[in-house]
Amino acid sequence: MSVTDQAAGIAQGMGQALGRQAENIVDRSKDAGADAVATAARTAQAVADSVAQQSPAVADYVRDAGAKIDRLATNLRDKSIGDLLSSATEFGRSQPVVLIAGAALVGFALSRMIKAGVLASADGLGSSSGAASKDAATSRSSSEGSLP
Repeated sequence: MSVTDQAAGIAQGMGQALGRQAENIVDRSKDAGADAVATAARTAQAVADSVAQQSPAVADYVRDAGAKIDRLATNLRDKSIGDLLSSATEFGRSQPVVLIAGAALVGFALSRMIKAGVLASADGLGSSSGAASKDAATSRSSSEGSLP
């Protein structure tokens, strides 16, 4: 066996191992995404239940949307990444305007969630350090006031 054959065998083995690792990461991400979508479906169901008395038509519409979202979560769990990509490609070809509008909506929602998370983190850091400096200033002034 030549050095080139050995190198090719090693490269092929590494490629297969990396492919399996990437597939595992994608599957975990897919499952997490399916869980998030299922949570959105449960939220839609809860919203529908809460508005059912005041507006039955809106509740029915929201319930229907929740059922479709739940089916999406099931499809995410049950289908392989290849199947999902094929479905998305087919949908994009048949409904390009809807796909672009949906992508824009998802991008907007994600940016709002990220911005809210960043702002919440910044507020949490600022308020804790602000509270610490306020406590330090209070303790200094009380100890200075007790000096003879």
